[in-house]
Amino acid sequence: MHKMCKKMVATIVIIIALALAIVVSYMPEKLTHIIFVTRFFDVMIPILAVGALIKYLICGGCGCCGHQDSEHCKKG
Repeated sequence: MHKMCKKMVATIVIIIALALAIVVSYMPEKLTHIIFVTRFFDVMIPILAVGALIKYLICGGCGCCGHQDSEHCKKG
């Protein structure tokens, strides 16, 4: 089930990327909306990355995140 979910997410992302590329190619007047979307992600992605890094540094891959019983946590 987990692999199917990854494939579905990848497919959705590819479809969205293709749709945005088509809109920009055929309708340049819509470019202002696309620029807003890219600026939104330009701001959001570094913040999410820093949050993920902080979570990783605090939890260390195990410990406080609720998955102590996994094989990965038992090895470490």
